[in-house]
Amino acid sequence: MKRVNLLNAILIILLVSSLSAHAQLRIKVVYGSIGIDDGSLTPNEKKYAVLTDSLDRNLKIHSNDTTSLFLRALLYLRYNSLIAKPYSADKIALENLEIAKKMAERAISLNMKNFNLKILRAQIYKELIYRFAGDESWKYNSKQIAERRELFNSYKELANKCYDDLAEMDKRNTYDYQQLKVGSIYP
Repeated sequence: MKRVNLLNAILIILLVSSLSAHAQLRIKVVYGSIGIDDGSLTPNEKKYAVLTDSLDRNLKIHSNDTTSLFLRALLYLRYNSLIAKPYSADKIALENLEIAKKMAERAISLNMKNFNLKILRAQIYKELIYRFAGDESWKYNSKQIAERRELFNSYKELANKCYDDLAEMDKRNTYDYQQLKVGSIYP
């Protein structure tokens, strides 16, 4: 009798733990923004360290794996977003977002047709704009300021074009995409 109860308890524990384990990231799109549906407001890189390492290894072997490119770009965005790293001049966050941009663009060039990838790309551009939006003119010479302004304007144009395209493709959520468009100018 005790052995049966112990066996039932072990089976229940295994069942509950298997239901809470996830093989892939749970992705959600809310008001035109893509994110990871894990219930947290701030990203926890340690929580996804195994997945990140696995994706990096897979991309070294299979550089054209669009799913890995998409998921890794999403993780880069999550780890380097405004919420994760609010200091706009964070150089590492800027470099990581540029890597994410290249991954998203590579997945698109490989003909990945995922609608969430289009949302991800627009959001990456918007995060890149934020990295150039701070008034840091005291830090840079006039040539660097001109380069930063050019990058800001090109990312702004790309982000707004992506949001216009998304609004055209997903007419039910046009308002959300229009609200996400960038109207700010380089300081």
